[in-house]
Amino acid sequence: MKSIGLIVPYFGTLPKQRFQLTLESCKRNNTIDWILITDDKTDYKYPENVKVVYQTWAEFVQFVKDNIYRRLRIKVEIDRPYKLTDYKPLYGDLFQRYLSAYDFWGYTDISDIIYGNLRKYFVESDLEQFEKLNFLGHLTIFKNTKEVNERYKLPMNGNISIEDILSSPENFAFDESQRDSIHRIYLDNNFPFKRIDEMVADVSPLRFAFQLSKFDNNYQQYYEPFIETIFSYEQGSLFEWQIKNNNYIISKEIGYMHFQKRMLNSKIKTYNGSFIITPYGFIDQQNIDLKLIKKSSPRKIYIPFFKLKWRALLKKIKKN
Repeated sequence: MKSIGLIVPYFGTLPKQRFQLTLESCKRNNTIDWILITDDKTDYKYPENVKVVYQTWAEFVQFVKDNIYRRLRIKVEIDRPYKLTDYKPLYGDLFQRYLSAYDFWGYTDISDIIYGNLRKYFVESDLEQFEKLNFLGHLTIFKNTKEVNERYKLPMNGNISIEDILSSPENFAFDESQRDSIHRIYLDNNFPFKRIDEMVADVSPLRFAFQLSKFDNNYQQYYEPFIETIFSYEQGSLFEWQIKNNNYIISKEIGYMHFQKRMLNSKIKTYNGSFIITPYGFIDQQNIDLKLIKKSSPRKIYIPFFKLKWRALLKKIKKN
């Protein structure tokens, strides 16, 4: 079996109300390792396959700056953790001291994800055939070779270079953007990769009820029409449940759920390895029926998203 290591720098306070559930979902994927670099020293029950490296933001930034200067001879801008989206595709090159033992390495988010059975989607035949699986910033893996790990240095349509991206304080989403990204390099050069769209439920932050974000064949993002939806985590497997035609339920297994910009807290009273995920939070496992899904899927605007956008706008105005 090909070994996989996922590296996750995270600075700030991890979401205490739900993070242990994420760690439990990591634990169930015991053939995959997570390397978490963080300054949050909260006493979580970390499973053996989540290896924690405690480091301050300043120490991490200095390490990245020094190593990129040695490789590219440029001075980089990295003044806030959000800028790390532009650095994710470099992790395989920068962090070999943590990743050298793995056949594949990857980047992922960890504060807003619940993982299902990842090996059901990262199958051996694909790991033999492709050097990159998936294309989004919340979970993508690469073959761990020097050649692959340095692909970030290649040009993207001749429009911009990695030097331009890293020396600017602006965020380019180099980990996943349609135009200037590591995936654009793969598309332009016909490097072997595979999309596994059925693996992820990427929940939109635009409404309260769960609505899924998708990408078409041209990598243009769109949103699935509103369908009443909840999820269940069952002893290491993750399932999506939806109501069709207002009268019957369909379900399917997925690899992971990404619920960006949501303050989902745990209301679980007795954790037994299974639970349900609704827009209201994590609740105890129970029978999933039409009533539960409808009750959990009200059609209303998600106010916290607009608050975040407003704060970001004020910060931008103040900065200018």
